[in-house]
Amino acid sequence: MKKTNRLVTIGMIILLLFALAVWNSYSNVTGAQVKVIEVHETAIKIQDLSGQQDMIQIPKGIYKLIEVDHDYYIKYEHRKWERPTLISIEP
Repeated sequence: MKKTNRLVTIGMIILLLFALAVWNSYSNVTGAQVKVIEVHETAIKIQDLSGQQDMIQIPKGIYKLIEVDHDYYIKYEHRKWERPTLISIEP
């Protein structure tokens, strides 16, 4: 009985580690110099130096601090199944 519980616990730990490895393999952190094109309550539209545009989710309350037509250096996390999410922004 004790041995069975130990095997189940080890199996769960291995499964959890595998799930975390898969989760991390689908996310990327990107840093870029961008120009803010539009600002909304929950997202900003940016344009990078190559001209590519993208929508980035932002935390609540900071949209008032971001100005349109200004350049910023941003870091954002991108997962294949979600919209990119802002990590940091600097003028």
